[in-house]
Amino acid sequence: MQDMEGPVRRWWPVAAALAVALIGGLLLTGHILRLRYGDAELTALRDHGRHTSAHATLATTCSTGGRGTSCATSSVWLDFTDTAGRPVAEPEEAIDGSLYVPHGPRDAEGRVATTVVYNPAHPERAQAAGALNQGVLDLVTHHWVALTLALVLLGAGISGGVAAWPQRTGR
Repeated sequence: MQDMEGPVRRWWPVAAALAVALIGGLLLTGHILRLRYGDAELTALRDHGRHTSAHATLATTCSTGGRGTSCATSSVWLDFTDTAGRPVAEPEEAIDGSLYVPHGPRDAEGRVATTVVYNPAHPERAQAAGALNQGVLDLVTHHWVALTLALVLLGAGISGGVAAWPQRTGR
């Protein structure tokens, strides 16, 4: 007498593996779309942005742990005058989740002299000009862990689905 498995029991491992593959595929798609948006934002600034002198004020956050104290820039404020002569003092928006931190000597007030690039219609979305040197591969390096995880989930899900696929039973 043959052992008859129910369809749920037979297809459950395949469905679970395909769910993992779907999660991996959605994560991968989401990160690729973020990369494309970040690259398009940089391209638009390269093509149509106005350059002007500015000062960047860097806010630093430090934490103490088992390996000592580590500090990271938590925000960058850009101060400049736009083409209409209006003063602009806005925080730099992250491109693809990362801030570009201007480097150089600081003045007596702790500001770094830099150049900003901005769209005259939206000067509040200015970026330090050095951010324009980034390409899509630079943006990928900001997400390598998430991209790797997404690829692993996608690959494991597909492989698991193929391995768990029930064999045909003869009638």
